[in-house]
Amino acid sequence: MRRFTFTVLLLAAISGCQLVGSSASDPLCIPLRAFVASVNPHVTREIVFYTSWGSGFKGEEEAFFAKRCVHNAYVPAKAVCDSLMLNGAVEFAGHNATRAVSCLSTHTHFAKRIQLDRGTFSFNYGTDNRGANVTVSFVEDETLGAMALHVTADGY
Repeated sequence: MRRFTFTVLLLAAISGCQLVGSSASDPLCIPLRAFVASVNPHVTREIVFYTSWGSGFKGEEEAFFAKRCVHNAYVPAKAVCDSLMLNGAVEFAGHNATRAVSCLSTHTHFAKRIQLDRGTFSFNYGTDNRGANVTVSFVEDETLGAMALHVTADGY
């Protein structure tokens, strides 16, 4: 009997450790999922989170880093921007993209020390009957001299 109890406790401890740092505990996931779920069929919505490490944006006051988020006055997108402005990475900005993908594609996981320079990920969120085609892209924005995280939801 002791052996069984120990095994159950060990399994519980191991599965609890796997949740640390996962999308289950990421403060970005709740507003991001709400944003994507809110997009109606035949409507496209997007947020863009800009980051610059080591300088400010081009044409603006000199700074050590800069961040800005565009939500186009869409309330669910503003909640995502608020979360990114508070908890978004600037120095390793690719982490924001991997977080977004992991939040929305819950079976997708990235290694802890992965560094994403650029990338585009496309997948569905929701059900076969109602949801959104999602694109998460992390690319350079030469106009601002920054990296840009785009999360686009095209409702169906």
